[in-house]
Amino acid sequence: MSIVTETELEKAATAAAAATPVAAAPEAFTSHDAAGEGELEHELTQMEADADRLQKEGVISTADANMKRAEVARTRKMFRDLPASERIAIIKRRREIGRQLMERQLSGAAVVPAQVRLNHTRLKPLFEQWWPYLNRMSVNMQRFGESTFGADDKDAVNNFFEKQLTAIEQYVDEVTRVTEGYRQQKEAELRQNGDFVFEPTIPMPALELQVEVYSRFSMRVLTAITRFDRVMDHFDFMVWNGIRDQSDVDDETVRFLKKVNPLGVRGYMTHLRLMTTVRGL
Repeated sequence: MSIVTETELEKAATAAAAATPVAAAPEAFTSHDAAGEGELEHELTQMEADADRLQKEGVISTADANMKRAEVARTRKMFRDLPASERIAIIKRRREIGRQLMERQLSGAAVVPAQVRLNHTRLKPLFEQWWPYLNRMSVNMQRFGESTFGADDKDAVNNFFEKQLTAIEQYVDEVTRVTEGYRQQKEAELRQNGDFVFEPTIPMPALELQVEVYSRFSMRVLTAITRFDRVMDHFDFMVWNGIRDQSDVDDETVRFLKKVNPLGVRGYMTHLRLMTTVRGL
């Protein structure tokens, strides 16, 4: 890894995003049987509601609220007008920059190394498209959040991320408990009946690398993704042994991706906003 402070790579990411709508992000999920335009529209609507709430509570001025609404309107329009081929190109570029960000070290950052193994191909684009930016965003929010958003608005942004991540963690806890229990029950029944039990493994994972984690927040996101990957191992077992149908597994996977999508979109947008502050210092 090479050590950098504010890299040309990050400048390129910010510049590329400024030239193209962030809202194109959900195309990656559509391409991988996950969240699409409906999820993006939900996220944009939530952003508008946040602006209204913050204005009513006196956290931001009317001018700031109007600016936020205008940003949402521009993003919505650009997304609708953008050809599908350009959306896909943007997503590929963002994933590539995300991979490069993970190969760079951030000067002055206290990190915890983590080994990441994702067995399943459907989680690889999710990880590459969002986690590197959420990781960098989380440390820059600590460093530059107040100067970027103001103290009150920074708290509102952090509360959003905490609420979203907590909901994801609770979902992963529940689906892990249910899936493990169901697999154990059905496996015991198969063995009791003398049926042959397949035990599939994945010798070649979709992704395996070591990353430097910048905060507890990004470690929690990483843990949620890797734990769901382990849940998908149980799905593989159940499909192989005729316990569940592949379409049932697909539905559960899409449900997880849809839950992560709003966190990823907002985290990416917040990363870009913070990088504007970093470049101005």
